[in-house]
Amino acid sequence: MKNWRHRQIVSLFLIAVLILPACASKGELGDSFDPENQKEYGINGTYVGQNIQEAIDILRPAKADFMDMQTREAYTVEQMASGQGKMVMGMMLVDRAQVIVMVEHGVIQSIMLAGVPEEQAQELKTNRGLAMYDSEVQLKKLYGEAAGEKEVVYKGSKQTASFGIINEQVVWFRFDRL
Repeated sequence: MKNWRHRQIVSLFLIAVLILPACASKGELGDSFDPENQKEYGINGTYVGQNIQEAIDILRPAKADFMDMQTREAYTVEQMASGQGKMVMGMMLVDRAQVIVMVEHGVIQSIMLAGVPEEQAQELKTNRGLAMYDSEVQLKKLYGEAAGEKEVVYKGSKQTASFGIINEQVVWFRFDRL
């Protein structure tokens, strides 16, 4: 009887040692860009595929306005978080930077960022750590090589990341669900 319990405890311990680390690391960012990890596609901890309420809680915008793209009806974050709104476009003001998001049934479909004041560039970084106005070299260091001269695009099977390059600097980026 004692031998059976000992085996159960050892088995549970082995399962915990082998499976829990795998679960804990799932979804986190690795050393290199993973085009299949949805958390790669976002800024400041928000990402494409996340619920809008979670994103608002992370970004804490000073102002946020949302409107359905078809009906022109205004939506609150609470309405969208509960799944309302077929395709809602929104603008969030984070300090002086405008973050534009597209939300479908409470889930972020697109995050766009451009026109960030230079003094605020380091405040809004991609989840991989790329800031607005960073060099094209830094982009390739963090995300790897990709085709494109004025627009560099990285694609996964469900998401895409686009970066606008002018004078060898990143001047806009956009993350989208496919």
